[in-house]
Amino acid sequence: MIEIRIEIWGGFYMQRKIFVLLLVLCMIFVASGCKLLNRDKNSDSEAPVEKAVEQVQSNMRRTVLYFVNENSLLVPIAKEIPWVEGIGKAALESLVTSPETELELSTQGLKPSLPADTKVLGMTIRDGIAKVDLSSEFLNLPDKASEKNAIDSVVYTLTEFSAIDKVQLMVEGKPLKECPNGTAVESVLYREKINLENASSDIVKNDMIPVTLYFKSTDKSGNYSYFVPVTRMVKVSDNVIKTAVEELVKGPAEDMGLASILPHDAKVLDVKQDASEVVVNFSKDLLGYGGGTDVEQSLVNSIVLTVSQFPGVEQVSILVEGKKEVLPEGTILDSPISSPIYVNTENI
Repeated sequence: MIEIRIEIWGGFYMQRKIFVLLLVLCMIFVASGCKLLNRDKNSDSEAPVEKAVEQVQSNMRRTVLYFVNENSLLVPIAKEIPWVEGIGKAALESLVTSPETELELSTQGLKPSLPADTKVLGMTIRDGIAKVDLSSEFLNLPDKASEKNAIDSVVYTLTEFSAIDKVQLMVEGKPLKECPNGTAVESVLYREKINLENASSDIVKNDMIPVTLYFKSTDKSGNYSYFVPVTRMVKVSDNVIKTAVEELVKGPAEDMGLASILPHDAKVLDVKQDASEVVVNFSKDLLGYGGGTDVEQSLVNSIVLTVSQFPGVEQVSILVEGKKEVLPEGTILDSPISSPIYVNTENI
């Protein structure tokens, strides 16, 4: 009898285990079914929207391209272009003259920098150097100024990418050493003297160094304005950032179609750098810029852009007679201004 009881109890125990197991499986199935139903329900609403947004963001990239304005100066414009494999090649193709690009840029008084039908035959990037092979149409430029702008636009556009520091130019597989109008091309090109003032002068002095100043320009219609980087040669000094701001106060050369923003009688009392922050102290004459919200904002931006070009500068503080000031139109200068990521963003 004992053995029979054990067998019966063991059978009952096994039946109970099977029942519990079946119950657990049913619960899992029901829960899974609920999740599937919820997933199907969401798949018709939120999920496709999120996916669509992700695709738009992942397929576009804000890229700085260098175009030519009505005064033959290079202008950086941050533009959205499709994010494709070989984005550097796609950026260069955006500089090529075509009816579509010309029409798009004409509203801003700009034009493409590369000749029509120019093709990017190939591009490789190694150790920070981009080797670019262009088709022979690249050489179809009318003068030395156009050749210089075309070369600089390629170099500056490509070196906006963090992986590229220098550029080597080739045409139809051969190193480009000289353009048809006589523009010499170095074997390795890098960012140097964009929109150089007095570019026709060949005089190089050992005590002179280049600084980049940011002035405002407006297209001939007066509807579109932007900042233009200009290279000016200045004497070597112990405080080159102060020198650059002083040159900014002097204003642009008369024949470049650029506007002077800072009052000419404003004095740069001091410029100090503390780690990544630069503090620029002006005399009270800075407040005499003439008024206007746009002018006031341009004044601040011009200073910040000019100072931010120097290595290591991430923030700029502007003082007036050593104090944090409120400018006439209400701009509050009570905290450091972060260096901008982009100079000009497109409004197309």
